[in-house]
Amino acid sequence: MTAARRLPGRLLIAAVLVVAALVPIFGGAYLTTFLFTLLYAYIVAQSWDWLHGEAGYVNLGHYIYFGVGAYAFAIANVNGAPVILSFLVAALVTGAMGALLSFPLFRLRGDYFAFATLSLLPLFELLASNLVPITRGSDGILLPPATAMIHGIDVKMFAYYVALAGSVAVFCLSMWMSHTTFGYALKAIRNDEQAAEVVGIRIFPIKLQAMAYGAVAASVAGGTYIWSFRYIEPRTVFGLDVALIPVAMALLGGSGLLWGPLVGAILLSVGIQLLILNLTMLQFTIIGLAILLIGRFMPGGLLRAGWIQRVPLLAPLGQEHHERIAAATAAAPAAADGLPLARAKPDRSRVLLATRDLTMAFGGNVAVNRVNLEVREGEILGLIGANGSGKTTLFNCLSKVFEPIEGDIVFAGGSLRGLRRDTVSRLGIGRTYQIPRPFGDLTVQENVAMPLMFRADNPLDRRSAMAEAIRFAAFAGLRDKLAERADRLTLQQRKAVEFARALACRPRLLLVDEVASGLTPAEVRRFVDHIREVRDTYGVTVIWVEHLISALTQVIDRLVVLEQGCIIADGAPNNVLRDEHVLRSYIGTGAKVVA
Repeated sequence: MTAARRLPGRLLIAAVLVVAALVPIFGGAYLTTFLFTLLYAYIVAQSWDWLHGEAGYVNLGHYIYFGVGAYAFAIANVNGAPVILSFLVAALVTGAMGALLSFPLFRLRGDYFAFATLSLLPLFELLASNLVPITRGSDGILLPPATAMIHGIDVKMFAYYVALAGSVAVFCLSMWMSHTTFGYALKAIRNDEQAAEVVGIRIFPIKLQAMAYGAVAASVAGGTYIWSFRYIEPRTVFGLDVALIPVAMALLGGSGLLWGPLVGAILLSVGIQLLILNLTMLQFTIIGLAILLIGRFMPGGLLRAGWIQRVPLLAPLGQEHHERIAAATAAAPAAADGLPLARAKPDRSRVLLATRDLTMAFGGNVAVNRVNLEVREGEILGLIGANGSGKTTLFNCLSKVFEPIEGDIVFAGGSLRGLRRDTVSRLGIGRTYQIPRPFGDLTVQENVAMPLMFRADNPLDRRSAMAEAIRFAAFAGLRDKLAERADRLTLQQRKAVEFARALACRPRLLLVDEVASGLTPAEVRRFVDHIREVRDTYGVTVIWVEHLISALTQVIDRLVVLEQGCIIADGAPNNVLRDEHVLRSYIGTGAKVVA
């Protein structure tokens, strides 16, 4: 979208902010209180969406940070701290709590994470009710009357402007976040945590930051709440009936969309006010029913609904992340020939990878059984075997998707024992998957750029990584698919994305898992040429798992055969393919006659 097309929208936003700033002066007490409630609720909803919409974690207990922030502000204020210091105390205490809670909570995923966070609400309500010396229990905390005015002006006006500034801040932070390496790490985690680690992202610190940032933002909302309303008690800030409203706001508008939480906050706040005036006793029942209907018929939220997308003025509000960057990628400059990798001539006498009695078992099933394998620098090693023979499990051990139960892996002279997946990736092991696992709702260009932003030496900023990713994508034949979402590609195109992404990891060792299956003969020849080029030109060592033996034999130096987790043959391809044991167990005895 050009700057000229953005101008009317920016002018409209500026006008809305000016009107909002004038409300306390000209709008009356009721309108000011309503908008204040909407603003602090939006802050909580948007900060909740940083973890859910960006990273995919459903934190049903996010509202505890609102409550803890409100209590921290109140306790500091009644003990004589000025307002600014009270806000600072609230932010520090709540941010630290969010960081500490990350350690146990992020050991869980999916529904377990959601229910664990939900349990925090009654827990904190119970704590606030019983820690009487600190929180004054169910009697609550009333801020000193002497602090209700500043220079003759009601603090409600100041609280309103803090809430307005906080709302602008979290909106701008959301925009900024989506264009940073931090935001891209969150998106990778949302799509596939394992694949994110395999491309070099250390995921726990990223999740901890998202939790802590959301906690700090919610604490500011809590501080403005208690500063304005002057009173707090456990149920008002930890009760389930109020705690899930910001969650409902984000889901109603469209979680993961820039405008989703704001639109949801506006609609739900207006709806609550109408219900309070007309159907007070049924307000939560009607709100719950509305959310259920939205979840059933418009699961992505209102802004993703088809009828909204058909309205020209509203459609931009539902714009997905990949659509916002499509314009930048569509006009990408022509990529230079070759890969942006250093040219290297490997030392064929040096062992790059060695496994020592490597064993991996799942219960009583031994998938990899005391495998001893050496791979030299610059070697292209073929790995074959029947389905279930342990090939992919061996790859998962080498890339530390699985931690072997016995044995060791030595890479470039150092043991990989106990290392994380992202560390192994940064050491120089890149891989593809048998079933492609690209980041589905990111574009081809973003997928390939991901490891470039998180590599060990000289990580690139987003803009530089996106530019360099073009050359990797072009090498894999995806030059005209840069702006396509990965989940809209064909199976073979998704495999090509993974191949380009693995090369973008700048590997010394490349693990290729059945990339050629399903390709046409011409595509197979092109892929074989790619494998040969990355070895001959850039010195990359390759282990290639493939059932298409005719493709392997065009390029490999050595062939290894696995059966029931054990190596049954290792040597020159022609010799291995004539081995009696290999013929019986894998190729078939009929192949001996043909040979």
